[in-house]
Amino acid sequence: MALTFDGGSDAGDTSHVLAVLSESGAPATFFLTGDFIRRNPDLVRRIAAAGHEVGNHTWSHPHLTAWERTGRHDTLEGVDRELVQRELSATARAYEQVTGRSMAPLWRAPYGEVNADLLRWAATAGWRHIGWSRDERGDRRTLDSLDWVADRGSRNFLTSTQIIARLLAYDAAGFGLSGGIVLMHLCTRSVDPGVGRLGELIDALRSRGYGLVTVGEMRRDLVPAEPIGAQTASLSR
Repeated sequence: MALTFDGGSDAGDTSHVLAVLSESGAPATFFLTGDFIRRNPDLVRRIAAAGHEVGNHTWSHPHLTAWERTGRHDTLEGVDRELVQRELSATARAYEQVTGRSMAPLWRAPYGEVNADLLRWAATAGWRHIGWSRDERGDRRTLDSLDWVADRGSRNFLTSTQIIARLLAYDAAGFGLSGGIVLMHLCTRSVDPGVGRLGELIDALRSRGYGLVTVGEMRRDLVPAEPIGAQTASLSR
């Protein structure tokens, strides 16, 4: 299974995440925005030097669909092929300038907002979309850790202990974690962040017999043998 971390702008807990992954000998896939790369070049170089996979999270983390307003993934007015490809290519160039390496040909839409047009526009430029695992049956459990919910008054707020329990419950519910993709974030909240128990999660997964790999290692069909220069890819969720 694959642990993935989205980085929007602030460094947040990136140093902690890298330290835990290093101590655990665990690989991960990071989806970074161009803004994150611009603000945190040293951290980005550390991520790359550690051998982790890095994918594209657009430049400015924009809303691409009307989901937040309507609950439908209709493409927002003003969002077109040119905008999507510009957001992706600018981020890929920034990553290459900072690290001297090409991004993996993978992208993740901000807020998980994707539809057929967005996927096609990105794929045309060489990017495959990577979401996170979900099961549409029953109570529709997902491997979204919900670590991004900072409001303690929200019904979706979870303590760090509950976040780990939520992810492991996906396995206990019978969906299995083999081939699973977990969504976590590098910057969420200052008190009791979900990644504060990352080591505990890794230990629990391994104790259940799961190996940790990057998305590209798990889905070799998505990543060409030679990276696509200043381009990058996606897998719908």
